[in-house]
Amino acid sequence: MDIIQDGERRQRLQELEEWLVDHRSEINVDGLLDMVQALVLDCNHPALRRTKNFDSFFTKYELSAQMIDECRMKPEDFIVIKTIGRGAFGEVQLVRKRSTQQVYAMKLLSKLEMVS
Repeated sequence: MDIIQDGERRQRLQELEEWLVDHRSEINVDGLLDMVQALVLDCNHPALRRTKNFDSFFTKYELSAQMIDECRMKPEDFIVIKTIGRGAFGEVQLVRKRSTQQVYAMKLLSKLEMVS
């Protein structure tokens, strides 16, 4: 951003950057990564892939979505210590992160139960 001479454009880019790193923002990095993965997954349907634009989008971003999935945090990154609660849509587990050994509560929700 140092090479941008236009002060107004620099200000807009700084504001966008703040939104991307703010975990409460609707356009934070995690939300945008979720969106890319969801769009790619939804576009990989035979009926949609017959449409040129959907097929082009899927072909272009399929590998990126796979890379995003491989890099993001997963349940396998944690060791389950014990289940500490159950509810109508899922359960809460006490877990330990493998890389840092920190302890967290992880909520696991069943999308099938929530949507039905």
